[in-house]
Amino acid sequence: MGLEPPEGTEFVVEDFTENFKWPEYIVFCAVLVASLGIGVFYGCFGSKNKSNEEFLMAGRSMSITPVTLSLVCSFVSAVTLLGNPVEVYYYGQQYTLIAFAFIPMTLALMFWYVPVFFHLQLTSAYEYFEWRYSRLVRTMCSVFSIIHLVFYMPITTLGPALAIDQVAGFRYEISAAAIFLVCIAYSSLGGLKAVLWTDALQACVMLVALGAVAICGVIEVGGFGYAWEKSEQTGRTEFFNFDPDPRTRHTFWTTTLGGYFLWLPLFAATQAQIQRYNSVPTLRQSRLCLLFNMVGMILIIILCSFMGMLIYARYHDCNPMDSGAVTSADQLLPLFVMDVLRDYPVIPGLLVAGITCGSLSTVSSALNSLTAILTEDYVKHFRPDWSDETLGYASKILSTGTGLLAFGLVFIVKLVNESVNLSPFSTLIHGSLLGPILAAFSLGMFLPWTNNLGVFLGMLVSIAISAFVGIGNIIAGREDKLPDMRLELSIDGCVLRNLTTMTTTMASTTSAMLAGVDSSFHDTSSYDAFHSDDFMSPVARVSDAWKDIAKDDSFAMKVWSISYIWQPAIGIITTLIFGGLFSYIIILISKERAEKVHTSLLSEPWLRFWERIFGKEKMSEWVDYSEEEKFRGKTKKVQVSDLKIVEDGDIGLKTYAYGTIPKVKLENEPPIKLPVPNYN
Repeated sequence: MGLEPPEGTEFVVEDFTENFKWPEYIVFCAVLVASLGIGVFYGCFGSKNKSNEEFLMAGRSMSITPVTLSLVCSFVSAVTLLGNPVEVYYYGQQYTLIAFAFIPMTLALMFWYVPVFFHLQLTSAYEYFEWRYSRLVRTMCSVFSIIHLVFYMPITTLGPALAIDQVAGFRYEISAAAIFLVCIAYSSLGGLKAVLWTDALQACVMLVALGAVAICGVIEVGGFGYAWEKSEQTGRTEFFNFDPDPRTRHTFWTTTLGGYFLWLPLFAATQAQIQRYNSVPTLRQSRLCLLFNMVGMILIIILCSFMGMLIYARYHDCNPMDSGAVTSADQLLPLFVMDVLRDYPVIPGLLVAGITCGSLSTVSSALNSLTAILTEDYVKHFRPDWSDETLGYASKILSTGTGLLAFGLVFIVKLVNESVNLSPFSTLIHGSLLGPILAAFSLGMFLPWTNNLGVFLGMLVSIAISAFVGIGNIIAGREDKLPDMRLELSIDGCVLRNLTTMTTTMASTTSAMLAGVDSSFHDTSSYDAFHSDDFMSPVARVSDAWKDIAKDDSFAMKVWSISYIWQPAIGIITTLIFGGLFSYIIILISKERAEKVHTSLLSEPWLRFWERIFGKEKMSEWVDYSEEEKFRGKTKKVQVSDLKIVEDGDIGLKTYAYGTIPKVKLENEPPIKLPVPNYN
């Protein structure tokens, strides 16, 4: 609940839009032109990406540097740059520990998931599910991913565009249109190779912008010591809150364990990231990309947290949300730059360029991965006779079409945002859709005995549970029933204007007297509650005092109040539990022995773990240990244009646990009977 000024007064709000001048516009336009130029170069003067493999996977020949920077850049959206400082501003430095969740996440990714993805050399990551389970599971997961990407693009573009519009006066329609048009152009022309190199450029711009703002900001607010002191006075420097209550927004457990489950789906279950670390020639290079990405992500999150501390040091006595300086919390960082750093040449423009780069990288990554999913999972299925070159042209058309669709959704999302807060909605999509996909990958790679029907039912149950928690959170938020865990904020230092005499003074009585203004001019009773003993102290707010003033203590409200960081974990854990349980039940009631799973579809560390427990002989009942060449021979992709379909009517259908291939024969060769996929 916001704080109001005394009766008969109003806050004085400065207009910062005049600070955004032609040097700032030049910096903004330079980033757009450079990004577009890279796409034009690779689309018109490079290999021209005629093949689908070249367009979607950059020929799997990229070097470590652009892929690493692209991993960092595509993950760090503009929402991250604007949202992370807000978390520290409102809730303190405990959030910073979430950066170190990247360490266990990266190790798990490098040794459990990446070797399987890299070994199979998939273009669409969800093709794994057809090899491991069935076409049904593959379609289900790809649809979930498509929904996530289609909504993710306009949401991550609209929020930053509105923030820049409000603070810098740069119209959101113009910035959104520029972002989508440039992304569509270089993504459709240059494919993944152009996306990776533009991401590398944009990552450098974001790092320079964050570094410049941090250095100049710490100088302007009075130094690191002053900023830390102000945060410490209100309990914002606590790093080790061990409260086990999952409702507490940020704790040691939430930021470390919850952070692990928050980050892992984004790197092990999304087409965008899997596509990137599979675009290098070797597994070693893929792992190095992830290792360097970990360092970059930790650095960026720490920088964003540092910015949150600087913002609080500047506005510790005049909260911009209460004074009306901003209308949304994600406008705090742009406000800080336009206010404090206005006298630094091009710094405001550099921040806008950095935020724009965050949006550019997110949209281009989503476009490229969405194109890969649509082409590999659907176009190839319905047009199996198309050549690779034809598929390449189809991919470019899909990239353009999906980009225009997402741009149109920006304005629909804008209308929805006027009545519904999009932040919990995006969290709901993340947890409900990406969480189950990661769990399905985990069940397939870690547990050889899980089966198609068991995983499918487990995902359905998980989505229902995640939707119950997420939608309940949205409804409770609209009804103002969620606990308020924000730390102490003040408006004592805000400048007020007397609506009767049109004179200005400070909000607090002390400041008013120092300014030579009669303190009786103010009615300070409205501030007494804010500073009285009845209001919880900073230390109390860091602990669990908010639990004693809960507005609704029912079981459902406790579930709906679970910290947003746990949302993906709910989707992952429930899918793992129910997917494994249903698979076991199906094994018990099934009369037929399930097909064995080839070792190439399993995570080697987990396979060795089960072998040590049950023995290799027992595991051979579930695992196919056949030679690699034999496995490759059964699943090798065949170019349909070079082969002739058998038409002797003898098509017996069979689906292997590790996938299917069409029954074909070579010209002038006797018919050979190979298994065909059952797409019905």
